[in-house]
Amino acid sequence: MKKYENRIVVVTRATRLDNVLESQNTVSQARFYVKQLGGDFGDYEEEHDQYAVSLGLVRRSIEELGNVQILDRKFLPNFIFALNDIILVLGQDGLVANTLKYLDGQPVIGINPDASRWDGVLLPFKPADAGKILEETIRGKRRLEDVRMAKAKVQNGQELLAVNDFFIGQRTHASARYVIKYGGLKENQSSSGIIVCTGLGSTGWMKSIIAGSSRLNSSIIGTPYGPSQERDDLTEVIGSSFASEVDYEEAYDEMALQAEVEPVPLYAASVPAYTRRRSARLNMAKIEEEMEKAEKLSKKKKSFGPSELTGVVGKWSSTELLFAVREPFPSKTTGTNLVFGTVSPDAPLRIESLMGENGVIFSDGIESDFIVFNSGTEVEISLADKRGKMVV
Repeated sequence: MKKYENRIVVVTRATRLDNVLESQNTVSQARFYVKQLGGDFGDYEEEHDQYAVSLGLVRRSIEELGNVQILDRKFLPNFIFALNDIILVLGQDGLVANTLKYLDGQPVIGINPDASRWDGVLLPFKPADAGKILEETIRGKRRLEDVRMAKAKVQNGQELLAVNDFFIGQRTHASARYVIKYGGLKENQSSSGIIVCTGLGSTGWMKSIIAGSSRLNSSIIGTPYGPSQERDDLTEVIGSSFASEVDYEEAYDEMALQAEVEPVPLYAASVPAYTRRRSARLNMAKIEEEMEKAEKLSKKKKSFGPSELTGVVGKWSSTELLFAVREPFPSKTTGTNLVFGTVSPDAPLRIESLMGENGVIFSDGIESDFIVFNSGTEVEISLADKRGKMVV
């Protein structure tokens, strides 16, 4: 086969042993350090050796197909990829997600270096198969699947992309305080933070949240803290001064009075037709608007069944995102109604920070790459235009 003209970039990562050696300098010191912490140094060595073997297999199987460049993950932010590069990522899954954010549609081949150790949702191929998969990709014989990403954008224009998920909350273990705005509703909340995931990330952090919540729900009967702890009146319709239970007749009379029109019964036959039409013309549009808002509020506890989430969970190209509030706390001033939902172009998610300090937004578990999210900052979470391409 003709040699591929552009680069074949193999993205690698440091093993746990590499990281320990960086700080401890020698193997003997590293062994002592790990044992002092109660760790199994033998497991560190096995993981390190297996990764080296896998990298060797990959290099040997692809070196005849093109110019190979090995790239450590720490250089990803500053590396310039060419449009016709092909990228091989020698896992874990998080390394694939991290790599996709720095690409512009180049195909990515995920290689699992140790199938006995890593599940490898994004790592469908073995090291020994790297050459075969790469050759088929070059010849256009492999299918490419879109990976949709999420975007977080704040008022000053700062943006952050996520391939798997966003965390929005406190950098520390303190409670996060914010106002969540979703589906025409808003609510003050206190929680351990909010997770927003893509279809790809739905089998990661979000999966553990749903699993834990499901188990708790099935284990608890009734409302352990009493119904008064879950207050519906803390959830408001955005832009409305009306409560969730609207008395439409009283609302009509009040708005007619504000418009300096004598309130009249809507269907009173004794009232002159002209007066009824004039009153209705001035006020009915407003009444209908408030009725629509009240209807939204009445649906705030919408439940999501499996059929409604199948378009997101595990679907890499899903045009919807999922959000979940971690450990929402019910109190006199904080509600727990808006805790789970799907985010789409028709239903964006906005969050306003009420945190004086340590508020952050980070993506894909990389805490060092973040947007400051303190008081006065509002973020909108939406689907990103950018997308990745995975070889399958």
